[in-house]
Amino acid sequence: MNAAEDSRERAVAWAMLFGVPASMGVIALFVSLGLAPGLDAGHPEEYLLATCLAWALISLVIPILRLTRLVSLPPILVFVIYANIYFYVLCLCCGLYLNVSWCGDLGHVISSIIVTCIVFVAFCLVEVHSPEHVTFGSRGGMAAMTFLVALSFGGVWEMIEGFTDTVSGNAYMVYGATDTMGDLTADLLGVCIVTLFAYTYLGKHNASDIASDIRIGRSAFEIDDSDL
Repeated sequence: MNAAEDSRERAVAWAMLFGVPASMGVIALFVSLGLAPGLDAGHPEEYLLATCLAWALISLVIPILRLTRLVSLPPILVFVIYANIYFYVLCLCCGLYLNVSWCGDLGHVISSIIVTCIVFVAFCLVEVHSPEHVTFGSRGGMAAMTFLVALSFGGVWEMIEGFTDTVSGNAYMVYGATDTMGDLTADLLGVCIVTLFAYTYLGKHNASDIASDIRIGRSAFEIDDSDL
């Protein structure tokens, strides 16, 4: 990469590092002042505040990885990840999850699509950087592993929701078995969409086509100004 590209990426990373948590703080302020519609919808204040704090902390991961020159993801992937974060937090704080029947299902479909994309990208990296004898065997094998691993994240998320409610003693995140099964069904739909795409994509492309857009390790961030 050249110096201009590195400078641009670092500027974006710094903006994300401070801007995203700050925006979550603004949303949390509205909650604290009692101005968030999610409060009227039935979400407890402490749950909304904890959600803003949790996602503010999680949002730090990607810019920190870039600023420390460890990992750099394609801009489109970063965009959809953060778009989903804001979608979840805003829908929750605006009360849409409780007031709009399909909003929760849509959120799970979008989230599962993004998670499956991340899993697929990770497997492409494994395929490219592993020894020659370590392989998924075929595009069908890659698609099957993507499907199974990505689908498991939906179950893990539901377990986290149940654990959170058990520890807190309140029904913050789980609204019954029907809600849980609906969430898992929505997750399945999102996983199927990306798995089908992955299988089709690998029919005409290689895993290296995906992996080439990901930088991992400090050596991948060495500045090349030979063209200047």
